[in-house]
Amino acid sequence: MGYYVSMDMLEKIKKIEALIASSKSEGEKHAATLAKNRILERHKQEPVEKPLEYTIHLGNEWKKKLFVALCNKFQIQTYRYKRQKRTTAMLRANPTFVNNTLWPEFNKYAALLEDLVQDIINDLINKIHDVKEEEVVIAGELTETP
Repeated sequence: MGYYVSMDMLEKIKKIEALIASSKSEGEKHAATLAKNRILERHKQEPVEKPLEYTIHLGNEWKKKLFVALCNKFQIQTYRYKRQKRTTAMLRANPTFVNNTLWPEFNKYAALLEDLVQDIINDLINKIHDVKEEEVVIAGELTETP
């Protein structure tokens, strides 16, 4: 949990501090301060996961660009070692974050990207030649026709 939970925690604390600063009554200010203290106390009790190094093999450059963009969104640096394929991305991150946030979000966007690319390809092919049906599948050997 560690770093990525703390980023979420920092956002919550910033919102609470803004609430404390803008509160008009002592009661609001006191309640917001207690909420801030509860969040800080809960975070101290959470076990800190060690980041693991992940090797992600992505099928093509589009998916790699998408994956790197998502990692950048979460402030995770990607890299690759010498002689690794261009479609490989390496990263160090907490397993909980990768499994619960990064990977599901990547899969969602990758599916959208696949659908979009497929629509564009189909549209382009139809503009070149109006394709009504797919290729004919022949079982057995092809016989010569005179």
